[in-house]
Amino acid sequence: MPPVTSMVDADRYWEADIECLPRAELDALQEEKLGELLPWAYERAPLIRDAWDRAGVTPDAIDSMDAFRDQVPYIDKDAMRHFRDDRGDPYGGMLAIDLATPGVFGAIFSTSGTTGDPTLAPFAGREGPTILAREFWELGVRPGDAFVEMLFTYRGPAIHWTMRGIGATPVFVDHDPAELPRLIELSRQFQPTGWYNLSGPLVIALEQLAESGVDIGSAFASYRGIVYAGEPLGPRARRLVDSWGLELFDHTGVGDVGAATECREHNGCHVWEDTAIIEVLDPDGDEPVADGERGELVSTTLMNLVSPLVRYRSDDLVRFTREPCACGRTHGRVWPMGRKSDEVVVDGRSVLPIDVWPAIEDVPETAAGLFQIVRTARDLDRLRLRVGYARLAPDLRGRVEDAVEALLGVRPDVELVEQAVLLRQGPPHKIPRVVKQ
Repeated sequence: MPPVTSMVDADRYWEADIECLPRAELDALQEEKLGELLPWAYERAPLIRDAWDRAGVTPDAIDSMDAFRDQVPYIDKDAMRHFRDDRGDPYGGMLAIDLATPGVFGAIFSTSGTTGDPTLAPFAGREGPTILAREFWELGVRPGDAFVEMLFTYRGPAIHWTMRGIGATPVFVDHDPAELPRLIELSRQFQPTGWYNLSGPLVIALEQLAESGVDIGSAFASYRGIVYAGEPLGPRARRLVDSWGLELFDHTGVGDVGAATECREHNGCHVWEDTAIIEVLDPDGDEPVADGERGELVSTTLMNLVSPLVRYRSDDLVRFTREPCACGRTHGRVWPMGRKSDEVVVDGRSVLPIDVWPAIEDVPETAAGLFQIVRTARDLDRLRLRVGYARLAPDLRGRVEDAVEALLGVRPDVELVEQAVLLRQGPPHKIPRVVKQ
């Protein structure tokens, strides 16, 4: 069989030799990099050393992938928070270098804190393209292009460095619905080809602009690809964006060790396995699930020497496959399903936010898909929802309850609130989809 790269347009790839690496060679590369990473993490990251010492494991005992899976203990975000609080370490025991070292460009960013306290994520590096170049190249970004960075202040500089490394010019815009008229003006002036990133709140604001007479498709006609991130895009919202002639590329986190983005096949987000080892386990245990089955994402970095997460149980529920993609890339693909801590069980029926989404969008007054599951416990007698509306109608609560019952077979108790009430709960690109009260 000829190599994958001979069957497709090589210009499609930023690094064809890595992106299309045969599986056997990719597996061997992972094992080689893991052998270098583990001693570093054990010696320099206090949380990793504590977890390994309690498990009676040392790096010299991990001489194969089987030994890694059998012996290396897990860590999670709660362990990092506990270490932070108990030891007074703001980095949760995960900072493995001195950010003040001469020649090291250090930066601090954080998680969004949507599901709990934000955790700090130290970063160090130097200007130049990152692995995100593979994804933005696939979007169609090329040297000389303009690229919109519509990001948040708590994120790091990787997007900017990637754009400069490709040879594209960043166009900076705040991730704020109020900035969209300015973005439209800048888009018409500079004709960007890529945009990172669109989110649910921005889609709501764009729809409002469209209803006021703005031609969204014309305003953004120069874009070859737009990254969508933060949370799932509901089916109604996707149809809306499609109607504007925009091509969206879903983007998701990979257990805090990286990110994954769709290619033009739109059949899963590519995880770069030369930078991370991915395991998908039974959410209630340690056994691996079958390829393509739903489970909890567990990730290990192979490149981050600053904050080297090892066997990090992410709480994210995903489907994952290592089957090669039709685009020619051989790295695995992931489909985010929700968070393990978001699941509720109502009369024996498992419900995640993604299950509720289509029903909320089907009701015209709540079509923006702003809702929350009220999770007072995992097992509930009744599904409780808080739903945002654009306009209130006398029969709205009943119609929302009917729509959810028709889809799930579970009749909810619905509390209606104005959309602005939910949007204020931010961060700017999403809202908490599960709350305790």
